[in-house]
Amino acid sequence: MATILCYGDSLTWGAAPHGSRFNRNQRWPELLGEKLGANNEVINLGLPGRTTIWDDPFKEGRNGSLSIQAALEIFGPVDILVLMLGTNDLKRYFNVGAYEAAKGIEQIIQKVRVPSPHCFSTPKVVIIAPPNILSPKGDLADMYQGAVEKSQDLHQHYQRVATLYDCEFLNSAGIIQPSELDGIHLDLLANQRLSEELEPIILKLLNH
Repeated sequence: MATILCYGDSLTWGAAPHGSRFNRNQRWPELLGEKLGANNEVINLGLPGRTTIWDDPFKEGRNGSLSIQAALEIFGPVDILVLMLGTNDLKRYFNVGAYEAAKGIEQIIQKVRVPSPHCFSTPKVVIIAPPNILSPKGDLADMYQGAVEKSQDLHQHYQRVATLYDCEFLNSAGIIQPSELDGIHLDLLANQRLSEELEPIILKLLNH
């Protein structure tokens, strides 16, 4: 049995654009698990508000780089790590852009590559560039001021990191977009589509 750990933010967690959380059978990690079958375990470790390396002054424990090694121990040995972060990095109060988000992804990968104290094999990594942010609505409009333009550059910087560290790469902006309801989160169709695009990538890694 292979263990696939999906490490992300609310887009992985399953936040619904209308509020609340999608059911288990509607979130892309769980949908991916259904496609891969019972011989593989897909773990959804999404956390709303999680960033790559930034400490959120309004939410504790959201710095993704600080908990990645603990996650790999808790669920280890992990065969494949699917990493989709960066949307929250573009919040106005962090004052960073796509380049810095990619540097955050790079720092997480460096921590993933540190030898395991339990002699676990280093997981293979899939980097997903988050979808482009649309026009955020309501409170999100202030929070993500300027982020629409910044998000359009995520994929090129993430692809550079993926090439540098020999990771698989998926540009989700090329296949999905957030719901127009809030401009940030994925609807049911986007969750389904993302799971479909990931399936062959994961299968290829499992067969090598």
